[in-house]
Amino acid sequence: MAPRQRAALIGSLAIIAALLSSCDLFTPPLVVMREGFESGLKLWHKGLDVPPDPSTRKPVVWEIDLSQERVIEGNWATRWFLDGRQGDGTIWLVTPLSVHKNRPLTVTLSLQLWSATVSAQPRAHVVAYAGSLRPVEETEFSFKEPADKRAGWQRYRFVIPVGSTEGELWGALEISAAQKTLLEYFIDDVRVEVR
Repeated sequence: MAPRQRAALIGSLAIIAALLSSCDLFTPPLVVMREGFESGLKLWHKGLDVPPDPSTRKPVVWEIDLSQERVIEGNWATRWFLDGRQGDGTIWLVTPLSVHKNRPLTVTLSLQLWSATVSAQPRAHVVAYAGSLRPVEETEFSFKEPADKRAGWQRYRFVIPVGSTEGELWGALEISAAQKTLLEYFIDDVRVEVR
């Protein structure tokens, strides 16, 4: 190869390398979390925004617990139960993550959800949240998809832009009632990437 051609090729390769290094695909994430619940729920906090049961005036029955009944990997998953017969109610798990301060971020949250049924009209929604504040009510969750897309396991993936934080980011997943019915789902293999 002639020296002039070799210099042009090296220059072209340097430009391509610079372009690729600025691409998110090749930038390692700031935070990577993969949760199969094999160590329990110690990294997670439970949250709820549920209506009162009209017969007892107490909050409707709900649970988020470890389970071996339906598992996609490992030995454990989480079982989510919500009495959605009021057509309302939301339950969630949330975890804090340490990130860089004062920098916009992109959070990719994915999970495997097991549903017993498929439904054209969603009985519930699977919802994701990422933000600088810990969520305390249903209205803070905005990225949602129907929870009954298919019977069995289904992967859900949410990409959530977040403005700058003070160094702490909260990531959450939620089940929210959409019809007046009892709801039961299983969630496993949760993955969080922050870039």
